Amino acid sequence: MRAPYSDDTRRPALRFCIALLIGLMAASLVMGAARAASIEPSHGRERVLVAVVALNAGTEVTDFLVPYGILAEAGAEVLAVAPEAARVALWPAGRIRPHMDFAGFDAAHDKGADIVIIPAMIERGDEAVTRWLREQAAKGALMVSICEGASTLAEAGLLDGRRATGHFYEHEARVKRYPNVEWLRNIRYVEDGNTISSSGVSASLPVSLMLAESIAGRERAAEIAAHHGLDEWSAAHDSEAFNIGMREMAIAAKNLLFGWPRAEILIAAHEGVSEVDLAFPLDFAARSWKSNARLFGDSDEVTARHGLTLLPDVTGEAPKRTHVIRLPGDDGEGSLRIENAATLREDMLAWIGETLGAGTAHFVAVQLEYPVPEAR
Repeated sequence: MRAPYSDDTRRPALRFCIALLIGLMAASLVMGAARAASIEPSHGRERVLVAVVALNAGTEVTDFLVPYGILAEAGAEVLAVAPEAARVALWPAGRIRPHMDFAGFDAAHDKGADIVIIPAMIERGDEAVTRWLREQAAKGALMVSICEGASTLAEAGLLDGRRATGHFYEHEARVKRYPNVEWLRNIRYVEDGNTISSSGVSASLPVSLMLAESIAGRERAAEIAAHHGLDEWSAAHDSEAFNIGMREMAIAAKNLLFGWPRAEILIAAHEGVSEVDLAFPLDFAARSWKSNARLFGDSDEVTARHGLTLLPDVTGEAPKRTHVIRLPGDDGEGSLRIENAATLREDMLAWIGETLGAGTAHFVAVQLEYPVPEAR
């Protein structure tokens, strides 16, 4: 006869208690990250001042454009800043001109920004960027990283002793590189002190909406979310649903070796185009390893809806044998005309699946931690 409190009888209860505790801790993390405190303009400003940082040599396109557009829609004053007041290469496609360099921003706003957005950059530890981030944090700015912008924030030493997250693919590398940070999985965004970090590229939408709610209130954030096809922006997320495994590597190898000739895809940027609408089609089209994506416009400079200067790669008439993607508000002819911002991402992925193959659409989606179409 077993003793009434033997190890065998205690184990199920112990496992249940541990599972319950883990679940409550996870729920606490999500609930704690789901809402930032109200963000008010500081230093007598009429509007919240947001600086979206870009590295001139290369800055992830969706990480940059989405928070820029969403926070402008929420009523913030949003400025694109870079180490140099020169062209910024967006990665993997697109180009912009920043409003000012770091020195110009400091001269115009010596008290610092209210919010600083840090996208993923091709060099995570650029000295000019990390130094400026430390200066902005010291002035009291809320520091918000998108995707692997978390590594730049960590390089600046601003995540030491804090909880944070980033893109699923870099998790193990971040743990080794920045051991003083508590890196979390399976969460869209994490707020700890004056820092907020977010997971893969597609987290740019929910974390930007969370900030929009903090700036403009729940009702306005819900309006912006609905326009862009979202009905919630919580921190709930399953990073482990995404993986670059054998299937994805096989798709990548097939596209790289046999995907010739490359499909030429032009994302049309018309005057007044939404920065948010532009982001995902440009990013999706450039990540197939089977196509080339470029920004297309009527002139050398195009002004987007909230004042960002776009620098098209191709102007005038579209070359023959190219696919032109038209975004909401553009009535020009194209291979795909996306009419509705709410379905824009799904429409673009569906077109990629039809044009370049369902496996390629799957591969593109995985890279951005976006709901994955079934590969064939």
